[in-house]
Amino acid sequence: MAKQETTCDDILKELRAKQYRPVYYLMGEESYYIDLISDYIVDNVLTDTEKEFNLTVVYGADVDIATVINAAKRYPMMSERQVVVVKEAQAIRNMEELSYYLQKPLNSTILVLCHKHGVLDRRKTS
Repeated sequence: MAKQETTCDDILKELRAKQYRPVYYLMGEESYYIDLISDYIVDNVLTDTEKEFNLTVVYGADVDIATVINAAKRYPMMSERQVVVVKEAQAIRNMEELSYYLQKPLNSTILVLCHKHGVLDRRKTS
């Protein structure tokens, strides 16, 4: 049986029901849908007050993967959860190092990786 990919509508339906996943790796040629989902998370998961301490938005070209992992491992302040958004995630080097975090992500963190204009190279490097 072929694995069915999750659609934008599926993700938005879960988000509207406040069913949050610890990691969203948004990728594809349609940047509109990537922005739609990441903007929804930023606008609706945290209150304005919670955003002051618990929202981190970075750009892949400006950070390394260790910085992203450290931000994701941080616990939220005066909130149930925190949101970490990485825009232009395709620019991050050593993305495979994220696999250690993905094995046991924090439930209090919503990590959103926005990979526009392409897909993740799923081949393993040795």
